[in-house]
Amino acid sequence: MSTSELAKLRAPVAYTDVRARINTVRVVFGLVLAGLAITGLVQDLSPAAGVLVFALYMAADGLWRRGHGESAVPMLLTDTFVFAAIGLLKGDVNLWLSVTFLYILTGALLLLPLTRAAAVISVALLVGITVLLLAPIGDPVISETRSNVFDIVSITLMSLLVGSLLYGAVQALHASTQRHRQALSAERRAVELKDEFVSMVSHEFRTPLTSIAGFSETLRANWPDLEPEEIAEFLIIMRQEAHHLSDLVEDILVIPRIEAGRLRLRPQEFDLAAEIAATSRLVFADTGKEINTYIPTGVIVNADRGRVGQILRNLFDNARKYGGDAVQIDGEASTDTYTITIADNGPGIPEPDWERIFEHFEQGGKGNDRPSEGVGLGLPIARQLARAMGGDVWYAARFPTGASFLFSIRLARIIPDGGEGEVPATEATEPTEV
Repeated sequence: MSTSELAKLRAPVAYTDVRARINTVRVVFGLVLAGLAITGLVQDLSPAAGVLVFALYMAADGLWRRGHGESAVPMLLTDTFVFAAIGLLKGDVNLWLSVTFLYILTGALLLLPLTRAAAVISVALLVGITVLLLAPIGDPVISETRSNVFDIVSITLMSLLVGSLLYGAVQALHASTQRHRQALSAERRAVELKDEFVSMVSHEFRTPLTSIAGFSETLRANWPDLEPEEIAEFLIIMRQEAHHLSDLVEDILVIPRIEAGRLRLRPQEFDLAAEIAATSRLVFADTGKEINTYIPTGVIVNADRGRVGQILRNLFDNARKYGGDAVQIDGEASTDTYTITIADNGPGIPEPDWERIFEHFEQGGKGNDRPSEGVGLGLPIARQLARAMGGDVWYAARFPTGASFLFSIRLARIIPDGGEGEVPATEATEPTEV
C-alpha cells in the first residue's frame, strides 16, 4: 500500500487519544456561552434564547462524547452546525466564522483520514457560505459594548478549542513516538533473542548429533573387531543422546503450544515417588553428585504424568548443571497440594534474577559466563507446564548457600506408609487443552 493510500485511511492523531480533553473544553465552552446568554449579554430575548439552547446542547454533547465515540466526524459536524446557528443568531459573523472554520480545519486535518477530513471541511465551507448569505436577514439588536464582550469571550473559548486540539495532538504524537521507539527496541531484542536461540539450539543439537554420528560410524567400521561390552556401551550412549535430542525438541515445541492454548493434557493419578525416582536416575546418572530423596511412596497426585516428568527433568537438569555436588529432594503436603523442593548447595541465584530466570532463553550467565549447555528454556517450561496443571514453580534462596526450586502439584490422596508397594497409575482421562 502506497503512502498516499495510507494517508487516506489513517489520521495523524487517534481521536480516542484526545477525546476526553477536547470534549471537556467543549463542555466548558457551551456552559460559558449559556452563561453569557442567561446574564443578558445578548439583549434581544429571541437571540438569547436561541444561543442558550445551542450552547446547552453543545455542553451536553461534549459531556456524552467524553467517554463515547471512536470518530471525530460526529463531533466536528455537530460543532459546525451549532456554531453556524449561533453565528446567525448573534449576527456580525465574519470573525466568528473565521475562527470556527479554523477550528474545524484543524480538527479535521488532525483527527480524520484525508478523505473524511476533506468531506468535513467541504461541509463546513458550504455551511459557512450559507450563513454569510443569510446573516444580513438577522438584523441583530446587540449593543456594541456587549457584542464586543460576547465576541471576546467566545473567540477566546474557540481559541482554547483549537489550542486543546493542538496540545492533545502534540502529546499523542509524542506518545506515538515513544511507543514506536519501544516497538523498535522490542523488535531489536526479539532479533537478538532469535540469534541467541539459533546459536544455542545449534550448539545443543550439534553435540548429541556428533556423538551419535561418531559412535554409529565406529560401529559400522569396526563391528567385527569390537567386544560385546563395547558395542553395548556405544549403543547406550547413542540411546542417551537420542533421548537428549528428543527432550530438547519437546522443550522447544511445548511453549508455542501453551501460548496458543493447544497443549493437550491427560490427567491421571499416579505415585509421585516413582516418577521422581525414575527421572532422578535418568538425569543424575554418572554425575557423581550426592542425591538424597525424601519423597515417600503413597503420595498420589492427579496430573499429566508425562508433563510432570518433563517438569522434574528440567528442574533436576538445572540442579545438575548449577547445583554443586549435593542435591536434596523432599516434599510437603497441604490440603489439596503437594510441594516438591529441589535444593542444592551451589552458588545460588542473586535476588534481582529470581524472576528473570523464568523468562524464555534467559540463563544465569551471559556472554562468556554463559553455561556450556542449555538454551534457557527449562525453567520457563517447568513453570508454564506446572501452572497449566493448576500448580506452580518458583525459586527460594537456601541458607547459607545454594538454591531451592519448589514445584506444587495437585494432590489426590496419601496412602499411609506407602501402602502395599508402588501404587499403579490410573487410566488417563480424556485429554484437555489449556
